[in-house]
Amino acid sequence: MIGRTSALCGMIAAMVIAAPATAAPKPSASVEALVDRFDAARAAFDPAALAATLADDYVEISPVGTVDSRAAVLGFYTPDHRNPAPAMRQDERVVRVTGSFATVTERKLLTLPGGSVRAIRVGYVARRAGGGWRLISAQYTPIPPAR
Repeated sequence: MIGRTSALCGMIAAMVIAAPATAAPKPSASVEALVDRFDAARAAFDPAALAATLADDYVEISPVGTVDSRAAVLGFYTPDHRNPAPAMRQDERVVRVTGSFATVTERKLLTLPGGSVRAIRVGYVARRAGGGWRLISAQYTPIPPAR
């Protein structure tokens, strides 16, 4: 009996030692957190927080088709440009991670003043570098209302 107890204790100790103290987040969770920080920084008109989410070579394609540089995007979200933002929620998020790159697609539903809802599809590309993820591009495509 003592031999079995000792063997069992040894196996448990080996499992505890082999288990990581804290599991590293999955890459997809890190990329989702990046997109959430990006959205929060935009909503808060916080260019410093926004800059922390963007790679130096970031480009964005707006809902009207313009291509905006990182500097232009940061300029759009300064506190002096702040205006009431529509309520926004996201769904249909899909994250794909391949090596040092990730794509995220999602639908955003915007509730405008007066209660009308508009939908937009967003595609993000992120790159892992220096131990963290940064967005390198985003594209916004309006979804036409159902007819």
